Amino acid sequence: MKGFLVPAGLLAAALTLWIFAYQVPFRQVIHVGGEVTTQRRFDDQPFLLRVNGSEPADRVADPDQPEAWLWWWEVLERTGGRSYRWTTAESTLLVPGVGGQTYLVELVAGGQPGGVMTTWETGEGRRTTLFLPEGGPRRYLLLAATEGNGDLRIIMRTPPFEAPGDRRELGFVLYDLRLQGVDQGLHTPAWPQLLWLGVALLALYAWVLAAGAGRSGAVALASLGMLAAAATLIWQRPALTLFTSLIAQLTLIGATATLLAAWAARSFGERHRLVAGLAPVVGLVTAAFALRMAGMLHPHALYSDTMLQANKLFEASLGQIFMTAGLPTATGGGVGPYPPAPFLVMMPAMLLVESSAANRILIVQTGTALLDSLVMVALWVMLRHAGYRQRVALLALTGYLLPVTALESFSVGELANLSGQALAIPLLLLLALGAGARPTGPVSRPAPALVSLLGVALAVALVAHSGVTLSIGAVMAAAWLIALLDYLRQHDGPFNLMRLSLVAALALGFVLVFYYTAPVYLASLRERGGGEAVRGMGLPAIMVDTARGILGLAPPGRRSIAIPFVLSLAALGGLALIWAQRHLQPRARALRATLLVWWLGTLLTQGLLLVADQGVRWGLFLYPALCLSAGLLLGAFWQRGRAGRLVSSLMVAYIISYGMIHWIIQVRDYFHI
Repeated sequence: MKGFLVPAGLLAAALTLWIFAYQVPFRQVIHVGGEVTTQRRFDDQPFLLRVNGSEPADRVADPDQPEAWLWWWEVLERTGGRSYRWTTAESTLLVPGVGGQTYLVELVAGGQPGGVMTTWETGEGRRTTLFLPEGGPRRYLLLAATEGNGDLRIIMRTPPFEAPGDRRELGFVLYDLRLQGVDQGLHTPAWPQLLWLGVALLALYAWVLAAGAGRSGAVALASLGMLAAAATLIWQRPALTLFTSLIAQLTLIGATATLLAAWAARSFGERHRLVAGLAPVVGLVTAAFALRMAGMLHPHALYSDTMLQANKLFEASLGQIFMTAGLPTATGGGVGPYPPAPFLVMMPAMLLVESSAANRILIVQTGTALLDSLVMVALWVMLRHAGYRQRVALLALTGYLLPVTALESFSVGELANLSGQALAIPLLLLLALGAGARPTGPVSRPAPALVSLLGVALAVALVAHSGVTLSIGAVMAAAWLIALLDYLRQHDGPFNLMRLSLVAALALGFVLVFYYTAPVYLASLRERGGGEAVRGMGLPAIMVDTARGILGLAPPGRRSIAIPFVLSLAALGGLALIWAQRHLQPRARALRATLLVWWLGTLLTQGLLLVADQGVRWGLFLYPALCLSAGLLLGAFWQRGRAGRLVSSLMVAYIISYGMIHWIIQVRDYFHI
């Protein structure tokens, strides 16, 4: 019975707090079509249903072209500083979860040529009919009551206007919307919103408890979620109420998976050491998955490349695995291979849903989020196999909970790069498990099973993504050079020259024969061969930019978000620690070697900047290695008493907060400014 009192008390406290949050007066300004002052656009999109696109439309995206215009310049030139949208014959304003009260709605609108009669219907069925004259924008005030579920809905019905040369359905011109509650006294909350939030709170409590954080940890995180929800309901209500049901569903998925992992640990943990510590890992992995999906599926989020990935998935489902894509000018331009491995992995999911563009987008988003989250499992196995404690491994995983380099790509929609890297991680995992070392035992030949596994992992990595192919190629080259030096010195090193040579020959030969020598790729290479050379960077600039990116002082690879400075310092400190303790941790030999070639491979790819202004996404590729070594230093601090635990906790809190803040900013701002 006592076990139910704590979550019941949390739920009661949360409902009380959230009901009080709904008593704060709600105001909302919706800049239809965009806001010239801040140069933001599409913030109105989640609230307007069946409304035409923003006008004036974008003409270019490069303000350095003096002969071209951006949308806000065109607004100032043509419309006197007002952007707008045309409604359709039946458009809807929907602001979910604002709470039950009466709102004063101010609409700034203009009529069709010759004027038009329009009817506006509020949630309680009240209809208002008025005439919108032709001409400039006019202000209209309307009292609207919310529906029983706390949503504010206004349906605007207008006879359509047929404009010459315009095939759209045009109602009237909508410029601005403002909402303000006018009821005095107590306000009724949006009960469905509180129901979803309550479900999410209880699921979060069970999730954290099953992950092994204890009752105090579960209460702390649930309380933090409760307070965050209350603050959002007060100051940014629609940002939460737009997707509370999704939050509840994701937390239920995480709680269910973690509870199953905890049950498996209790049932099979005595016989299998890794299974015994599985629950917290599953908890972190599902948390990473939920955070990625919540950001991508928020109605405010916009993307530039996601539809490209969905189309590539569709091409792969039709059997077109020899795909191509145009490369940026900074990388050499022209048409290049677009490796299909991520799409082949996700393709079976298309059998489970109806074939549509929206479902394909959801498949590539979900599949990529899952693959990227599973990278944490590989990091955990590496550290546990190397002999490090569970706490050290879990501290390393928290660094990859919200990796800013990956989150930026999620926001843009560069999903093939992310999923391709996730498919390359098994190769690094096998190296960290010692699969590339000299075989033990009386037989000196490579074990066929391990050679085959390494070869398959390398082959998959080579057809995962073109940028990942270069990074993995550099890693294998570094490992082969180390093995060659050890062979020449007759030293028993971490890598076996014969094994790596055989694996590389088999994998590379297979990929070249069956994929990269396809006629379409050879033709594109010939066409690009005669093109103009691409401007590169000077060696001093490359060294400075790379060093600043590694230290978290500048965005890596010319992205917009820098690696957290604390994570960079912890990673470098962890690298020094693992080498200083090499005699105390003999089981970590393969892990040390893998980290070495991971870093060397990253540094080798910087040579591409000598011939092209844009290299591979090395920050994205190196980030898991940073988390690996950072976990070692964080674990060392944790063992230094109360002060060490405080330092380690503050560092983890900073890394997670840094990632969360930048993820929210990415979702809020990308493609909106």
